[in-house]
Amino acid sequence: MRTALIAGSVGLLGLAWATREEPSAMRTAAAAFLATLEENELGAARFPLHATERREWNYLPGERKGIALRELDAEELKALRALLRTTLSAAGERRLDEIVALEHVLRTKESTPEQVATWRDAGAYAVAIFGDVGGVDPWSWRLEGHHVVLHFTELGGALAITPQFLGTNPARSERDGKVVEPLAEEQALARKLAQSLTGSLRDRAIVDAPVPQDVLRKPGETVNFDLGEGIALRELDEAGRKLADALLDAYVGRFDGAALASAQAKLADRGALRFLWIGSTEPGKPHYYRIHCRERSIEYVNIQNDANHVHTLWRELDGDFGGEAVRAFEGLKGK
Repeated sequence: MRTALIAGSVGLLGLAWATREEPSAMRTAAAAFLATLEENELGAARFPLHATERREWNYLPGERKGIALRELDAEELKALRALLRTTLSAAGERRLDEIVALEHVLRTKESTPEQVATWRDAGAYAVAIFGDVGGVDPWSWRLEGHHVVLHFTELGGALAITPQFLGTNPARSERDGKVVEPLAEEQALARKLAQSLTGSLRDRAIVDAPVPQDVLRKPGETVNFDLGEGIALRELDEAGRKLADALLDAYVGRFDGAALASAQAKLADRGALRFLWIGSTEPGKPHYYRIHCRERSIEYVNIQNDANHVHTLWRELDGDFGGEAVRAFEGLKGK
């Protein structure tokens, strides 16, 4: 009965549930990671697929459900790294590591002789796995903490990759004599695209309005973007399309393996996407931009800390957490 119902449940993602002959690299790596954990650690790291915690997410500092990185030994961290590498490219892994390392910078900056800024903790990032990684049922896993939300949901041969959030504070800093700017591409390419626009394209793409204080589709917020705002990427000339492609590739390029294929598929119809910029196009000034269509949005905002604090967020309206196909399965498992 369950198989028949799930096989007939095609979500708005366009994903039908189907079995696989061989486990995916991600599923295999997740099983290997779980195999390194002690019994008490497994209790912290594992949740049922239908657990309410699976759809709870945020990118603020603080403790998370799951097992924190500080609780993992060297072998366990190595296995977690192998799991990450089934989804993240070298560029995505670098971004992640640089963002997590900024917690050390913030702890030093915010600590006083009277109080250590323990709320800045690189060990507080936590991993959680939802569902059975040993079978063929849908399952998901996430790594989450301050300025990081990486959430992957596998449905047979398909993979959902959102919500995905990466942020950085400070956006630009120096460490050991080197400039550290984890999300530099996402900023520079969008600014270059905005600055390249002229005439009516510029008038419609760059909006004279207050810069949002944060991304708009953050947790708990339901926002329907105006599909008439901004300009369609198909309106750009060849040079503009190359810049837009490079910008989108900065987001897609965070992924590898099946996650990369999923990201590429979601942004395949690039001409239908719209680009909107709010704020100054000059470096160091507050600004926000969005790339969106009906189904999805990629948001970027840099306004806090004198425009030295970046948030980026990729959402799939019908596909976050696997969409309707996983919700149907969760409903059956919850009965």
